[in-house]
Amino acid sequence: MILFVSLLISYFLGAIPSGFILGKIIKKIDIREHGSKNIGATNVLRTIGVVPGIISLIFDFFKGFFAVEIGRLLLAQSCEHTIFGFNPFLDYTNPQTYQIAIVAIGLAAIIGHIYPVFLKFKGGKGMATGAGVLMNLLPIPLLIAVGVFLVIAALSRYISLASLCAVLSFWIVELVLNIPKFNEIPYLILTTCITVLIIYRHKENIIRLRKGEESKISFRKKM
Repeated sequence: MILFVSLLISYFLGAIPSGFILGKIIKKIDIREHGSKNIGATNVLRTIGVVPGIISLIFDFFKGFFAVEIGRLLLAQSCEHTIFGFNPFLDYTNPQTYQIAIVAIGLAAIIGHIYPVFLKFKGGKGMATGAGVLMNLLPIPLLIAVGVFLVIAALSRYISLASLCAVLSFWIVELVLNIPKFNEIPYLILTTCITVLIIYRHKENIIRLRKGEESKISFRKKM
């Protein structure tokens, strides 16, 4: 039951469409009808301005981060409750059980962002929310991926290309780190799922990149 509640909280937290809300508040527009028609931070930046784009990015990042943190707290609480000395919940003190549960909670937040119930299951691409989840669980590979993202974005000015390179580099780093031990398989599964989801959500960007039609980002536009 605790895991189910945690998954629901994580999904609905992830489903809060910050880009859509900012578009309505600041410009009185539906951001899904402008630019790339995506509710993510990149389209917010292009369509509304740099500051709203940064706000959207930060909000989406912390959706993922706090979804995992709330899940941690709820799982910890379940370990403390017993009935006649018996714990009716799953044993989250077991490392494998805990990892599986926390991975599921993190994925729920990302799925909530990509398929939000509030917008008829049409959301963002999961980069910022996924980064928030991974910063909480696997900060070292995430920071390496952020470095890759910044370098590719600065050189190419293609956010989509930078995102794809970053998520692939993250997966490779996590795979390499797991090879000697293989005691964190759920985390490797998490990174694989995130990688597949994000690449799938960027399929239209990949087509535009191949055709040379992808838009480049510029921070000199409206603030």
